[in-house]
Amino acid sequence: MAGSAVQATIVYNYFKDYCDIDQSILADIDGRPKAIMTTGVAGNYFSSVTASSKQVRGKHPDTLISDETCETSDELVHSALPMVDSSQKPLVVMASTFHKIFGVFQETWDNAEQRGYLRIQWDIFDVTKEFPNDYWENGILQDGTMVKNIAGIETLKKHANGRTGDPEGWVGIENIIQAWREKPTEDWFEVEYLGSRPSAAGLVLKPEDVDRSQFDIEIKNPYTYINGATVIIGIDWGFSSMTAVTEWMAHLNSVVVQLDCRTYHQIGSDDIIKNVVEQVKKRKVRFIYADSAGKFENFALQGALVKAGLACKVFEVVFSKEKEGMLGNLRAHFEQGKVKIPNKVKRVDEKGNVFYIVNESHWQYKRYRYKENSDKPVKKDDHIPDSTMCAWQHFKLGKVVRPLPRRELMNEYENDGKPITADTITKIF
Repeated sequence: MAGSAVQATIVYNYFKDYCDIDQSILADIDGRPKAIMTTGVAGNYFSSVTASSKQVRGKHPDTLISDETCETSDELVHSALPMVDSSQKPLVVMASTFHKIFGVFQETWDNAEQRGYLRIQWDIFDVTKEFPNDYWENGILQDGTMVKNIAGIETLKKHANGRTGDPEGWVGIENIIQAWREKPTEDWFEVEYLGSRPSAAGLVLKPEDVDRSQFDIEIKNPYTYINGATVIIGIDWGFSSMTAVTEWMAHLNSVVVQLDCRTYHQIGSDDIIKNVVEQVKKRKVRFIYADSAGKFENFALQGALVKAGLACKVFEVVFSKEKEGMLGNLRAHFEQGKVKIPNKVKRVDEKGNVFYIVNESHWQYKRYRYKENSDKPVKKDDHIPDSTMCAWQHFKLGKVVRPLPRRELMNEYENDGKPITADTITKIF
């Protein structure tokens, strides 16, 4: 399994190459190795898995290999881990460059011993071809440049830490030096070539503020949905990457509670809109704030809501005009402890069975960061924060909204089915 079907197939092809090298393996294969799945004569198999929760839940292997785990959604990785539970000899292998400073790979790495994992780490100098001891002082590149004259070469030499390659290495020292010369930032080089985790500099939110916002639904959950409370949905559209839909309830003392977080990967807007309409019905949502970039999606969503007879309005949020204020509102909520996020979210499968999955939103909040030397966030891994900022256009700090319905109005709502309108009046001071 990997972050994409293409990446998973690459790893699967490593297996096929081993089959061609070792005739004893071929003798145990039923026919020839196939494109995505090979079966042995004893019924065992080896296959690449499409990166979807539905696919991984249907498999029960002995071994799960997750390549480039940081490129795979955290929700999918958590869905995949139970695959080996039924095995007598389960084995999980996670391999990745540390592209995400926070996430399931980071948590597993940091807590490897407690979780029963063995950590193995290497960098580019562990797989470098042998080169002379005096290369840093006397080496000359193909373009005639003296190695010692390259900017910052002393820093790269320190990274080598006295290593001069390996007889079985396969990366030339010249290639490493060229990568060093072309690096966009030193932080980038350390992540891609040295296996380091990204720097925490430039994060939009403090990780400790995000951690403080989490609560365990299995231990204590005072933040369940209350019928008649103000509930708002935020949407960040993105078919080619991820569409994120977050659902928020106003609570006491300007606290906002995340009721649900759904992410869609290359799913058609019709299916997403169908799910959103169901959420609106379930929570009696009156307002949706959606990224204005999804102009056609927003139009279709409003049409679907009208067709379903739902009094819910879709407001478009223009990020180019409002992003600075939205970022300030996001930071203020987390810094002031006005956010509550469940560690798990409820799901129902096609057969009506209820189960809970790990809520991946807190990892995206922690990874949300600015571009280097800029006050603009990086347009990557930002869909859940963006959908949150859309929804929080309704919950600007300094704006007072009665978050929970009065008990008598709740009873009135439940008795005669009339919507509560007077209880959502907003006052600005």
